Amino acid sequence: MKQIELPAKKEQDHFQNFAGPMGRHYYLDWLRVMAILFVFFVHGSKIFDYHTTVVFNVVRSPVLSIFREFALLWIMPFFFVISGAAVYLASRFQKAGGFIKSKVRRILIPSILVGTFVVNPPYVYIEKLFNQKTTSSFLDWYPSFFDGLYAAGGNFAPWGMGTYIWYLQFLFIYSLLLLPLFFRFRNPGKSFLEKISLFFENPWALGSLFLPISVIAAAFEYKGLSYIRTMGNWDPVSYLFFFAYGYIVYSNTKIQKTIKTHSTLFLIIALSLTGLYLTSHFGIILKIQSVTRHDLSTGAVLPLNHIGFAVIQAFRGLMAWCWCLALIGIGQRFLNFNNSVRTYANEAVLPFYLLHHSLIYMVGFYVIAWNTSIGIKFLTISVLSFTIIMVIYEVLIRRINILRILFGMATKAPKKRIILFHV
Repeated sequence: MKQIELPAKKEQDHFQNFAGPMGRHYYLDWLRVMAILFVFFVHGSKIFDYHTTVVFNVVRSPVLSIFREFALLWIMPFFFVISGAAVYLASRFQKAGGFIKSKVRRILIPSILVGTFVVNPPYVYIEKLFNQKTTSSFLDWYPSFFDGLYAAGGNFAPWGMGTYIWYLQFLFIYSLLLLPLFFRFRNPGKSFLEKISLFFENPWALGSLFLPISVIAAAFEYKGLSYIRTMGNWDPVSYLFFFAYGYIVYSNTKIQKTIKTHSTLFLIIALSLTGLYLTSHFGIILKIQSVTRHDLSTGAVLPLNHIGFAVIQAFRGLMAWCWCLALIGIGQRFLNFNNSVRTYANEAVLPFYLLHHSLIYMVGFYVIAWNTSIGIKFLTISVLSFTIIMVIYEVLIRRINILRILFGMATKAPKKRIILFHV
């Protein structure tokens, strides 16, 4: 009698890959991976951007400034749309209690423990070091991290307050706020957002969803609340709408088909409006008083008129929504495939996000002191930061279960073998 050992069946993939009525949404994983890489380069370009006031290169780059302004139009709205989609795909298989538990494990624990005590301290330290507010080593300075709130000029940055971890903070809060709209409290039945999705199945109705966001964004600017837009250059209420829109889109297969059919149209609109916006914002072709924000010849920031810029904010709402629809449609058409790269990259997204900006700052602090071109500096910062992040992830986070938990990943079960007896 022989013993035959078979490897245990692999665990089911992460919830983003659950099959929907239209099949598996592998393209959402690809879009999320590509989006986080885009954010990585955006934060690298921030060091050379005209807007930057902390940890910056003395000579600014008009090209990287335009790149960053372009990204800020749509990248964080798109992240919230993808997050809303993931909520719908997961909520079909969870009750409210299980949903909250998963958000605590996947978002709250990493953002509080890792965010507050691991990645935020070096982020704040480098800023203080750059601005000559400390000359101590990091280890000597670390106890002073708890002195005063960072957002108020101090050092302590708990959770996502004042640093790039704000996205996870908002994502957790939004998930709880919209919980009554996400879940079906009668079985069988539809959630509130599923019901209203029926009104947005045609392209015109779907496109009109930009209107609430444009009104909100314009109102924040008109009322002089532009300082609230520091988080990805959008206000928190607009992000809440983008988050809900992601759920609406993926709760209705007809909407997804509409997006796929008209994705080229949405892309043309997005590109056209973006070209108009960027040329006027930087005065490349169009120079509009109180709207043009930069003089590329000098790098000077031009005066801002809140009334005029309120109109621009409304314009940005339309652009962002068109970009979101265009990218979803492009993903459906060209990225709905699976391979080992997708599996690996999809699992690495959250740890990568948690580590990336602090490491960009740490590498950038030393590289900007070099006497070389902006291009070489930006490339060096990007390559070194990416390499360090991936080494930390591959060598430590991915392989050690306690670190997997702290970084919001599922634990790795020991490999089990099924033993069959063959006579």
